[in-house]
Amino acid sequence: MADSPVLVCTAGALAGTTVPIPDGGVGIGRSEDNIITITDEGVSRFHARLLYDNGSLWLQDAGSRNGVFVNDVRITGHKALKVGDTISIAQHTFELRWQDDPSLDQNAEAASEESEGDKPKRRWFWPFS
Repeated sequence: MADSPVLVCTAGALAGTTVPIPDGGVGIGRSEDNIITITDEGVSRFHARLLYDNGSLWLQDAGSRNGVFVNDVRITGHKALKVGDTISIAQHTFELRWQDDPSLDQNAEAASEESEGDKPKRRWFWPFS
């Protein structure tokens, strides 16, 4: 899976976790229906969506009260992302990287994939057409 984006949690309870970003993207929030579940105080059930479509990455705030930050700047609506950007939600910080980045911890990646197996995969629609 070379050249595919992943989110690496660098701060928070999920620190060290690597989550591959599939076509269609991932949901982030407090609900178990999300691929990335964050239980921090101030996180909405469906807080944000990371959309990956046609090689482009977008982050959408799903109407959260406490916001989503990209590189320490709060976003409203949606924002295009690039590898190296940081995403902050409550106490968690994620860094966007490539799957084949040698700095990734392979053990954390394997643990992430195992825990993902129990959650249903959700396909997000592209809301900006």
